[in-house]
Amino acid sequence: MATHLLTAAGEPHSRTPASDVRAAQRTCSPLLRLLGYVGPHRNYAALTVCFGVLGFALSFVYPWIIGSAVDVIVAPPDPGFPLAARVAALLRLTELAALTAVGHALVVYGRGHFNTCLGYGIVADIRRELFDHLQKLSLLFFTRERTGAILARVVHDVHEAASLIYMGLIVAALDAVQLVIAVALLLSISWKLTLACLVLFPFYGLVFAVMNPRVQRASERMHGQLTRISGNLVEQLSGQALVKTYTAEQREAERFAEEVARHHGFVVAQSHEGHLVASFGEVLVHIGTTLVVGYGGWLALHGEMTAGTLTRFLGYLLIMFGPVRRFAELNIVHQTSISAIRRVFRVLEIQPSVVEPARPHAVAPRRGHVRFEAVSFRYSQDSDETRVRLDDDREAGTASAADDAPCVLDRVTLEACPGELIAVVGPSGAGKTTLLSLLPRLYDVTSGRLLIDGIDVRDYSLTALRAAIGIVQQESFIFTGTVRENIAYGRPGATDEEVEAAARAAHAHEFITGFSDGYDTRLGERGVNLSGGQRQRLSIARAILKDPRILILDEATSSLDAESEAIVQRALEVLMRSRTCFVIAHRLSTIRKADRIFVLDAGRVVESGSHHELLARNGAYTRLVRHQADVE
Repeated sequence: MATHLLTAAGEPHSRTPASDVRAAQRTCSPLLRLLGYVGPHRNYAALTVCFGVLGFALSFVYPWIIGSAVDVIVAPPDPGFPLAARVAALLRLTELAALTAVGHALVVYGRGHFNTCLGYGIVADIRRELFDHLQKLSLLFFTRERTGAILARVVHDVHEAASLIYMGLIVAALDAVQLVIAVALLLSISWKLTLACLVLFPFYGLVFAVMNPRVQRASERMHGQLTRISGNLVEQLSGQALVKTYTAEQREAERFAEEVARHHGFVVAQSHEGHLVASFGEVLVHIGTTLVVGYGGWLALHGEMTAGTLTRFLGYLLIMFGPVRRFAELNIVHQTSISAIRRVFRVLEIQPSVVEPARPHAVAPRRGHVRFEAVSFRYSQDSDETRVRLDDDREAGTASAADDAPCVLDRVTLEACPGELIAVVGPSGAGKTTLLSLLPRLYDVTSGRLLIDGIDVRDYSLTALRAAIGIVQQESFIFTGTVRENIAYGRPGATDEEVEAAARAAHAHEFITGFSDGYDTRLGERGVNLSGGQRQRLSIARAILKDPRILILDEATSSLDAESEAIVQRALEVLMRSRTCFVIAHRLSTIRKADRIFVLDAGRVVESGSHHELLARNGAYTRLVRHQADVE
């Protein structure tokens, strides 16, 4: 696809520097990018770290208390340290242990609570950013991706990615400090015994170096399969009517079971690789403990340390091995999160193909004069939106493939003067819906220009452009919510009187007031508790309330019965008054009133004229009319 588009003046369209930003982000480590989300929640991060430091500091107190108690208990009789003094010392140590226990309780609450606030704050920020970014992508992206795959990114992958912060990095940082302090304390007790234990660490590092790539690959396979399951599940649930009609429940259940079994296999494989690393670490931990018991005991027998000192050393050693043990668990979290981070940022790096111009025209079109000038369009464009595939994280399509792809629209030229009714007809697949989808920039033209009031649509602010365009489709989308909210979707601040006036004009007021809650009646997902005609009339009321200058009717009555069509047609006549209207329809009752009719075939305008003019030519339009008559 060309890197620039021509304006009416022949100058290249300037693009926002989004591509430069995306390129810079791609060169940045995913982990560093993730850390950037900590900033707004630094207070929670600081509190988490403070409680974490307090927690591992308190953990060093217990070995000292136990070692000191052992020395007090096993100390030989000494007139300078009588029994009463030893009992008093034990009481002080017990009181200190009790205070330490209270401190641990505070630490558990503080670290857990503030860590959760930090982690889920990051999750919320990334989800908001991801959702906002998805709203900026054109329909090219959504026509290629399954809803379930997108859902998996927003819900599951974001959570997995953020877990690296509040379950990985902070814990790892605290563990690193704890490890250094533990080693320092061990060296202060016995450098010989400490060095004997530290000899094991290179072997531990070798295990991770060898096993980590396998853990990472297993994590990527597991989460890739989970994305596919999400996509299949949403698709299957959305098509329940079709599944039941074709009695395919068992077949779908078997297919889902196969996908789940495959995911289970990947989970088992990841668990095998991850816990294999943990098992090697556990062996090394116990070898270290064995060294302390054997070599430390030998040093104690030769008078180089006391029983209490050896006890303290063993306690500090267990503290040192705590991070080593957790490192294996953190490694699984790390590998899982890194895979999720890459998948989330991969979506955020997708550059929209439809973007705001550098200097947008902020005034909405007022006249409604539309002109297509040699407009061509193909879906297989070479862009981020077509290359990235969420199900398998592979790039799909290349520049050469895009250049060779057939045009859905091929050098289409047509004009609609203000207030005209223009019909676009043609066989299925001719490009009718695609053509009119270019008006609100749901897609951008591949070549040519599309002008509204003499201004290229790519020069308008998207908000200004789309504010002037209303669409009523064959399948009207109804949101979960009240009737009032659905009608006022294009104008959320509309008054109750304005909403009711729009409903009356759309011949919807009668059935709305028949509901027990009237305009406050809650509608199910996609308006499943409404008939097709009722959904269409709500959609028309929504368009009437928006009051667009340009109106697009895409097969708005084709799926209705005769009675519903008559009611909806009356509502459409109200909606079309004094607007520039584009109508896609097969039925003569709709298109014969058009000022001009354009016949599309294979993406090209093959005929244009009025109904009577086209019939007189006895061409493509006439064949369409005869075919409809035969069908009816």
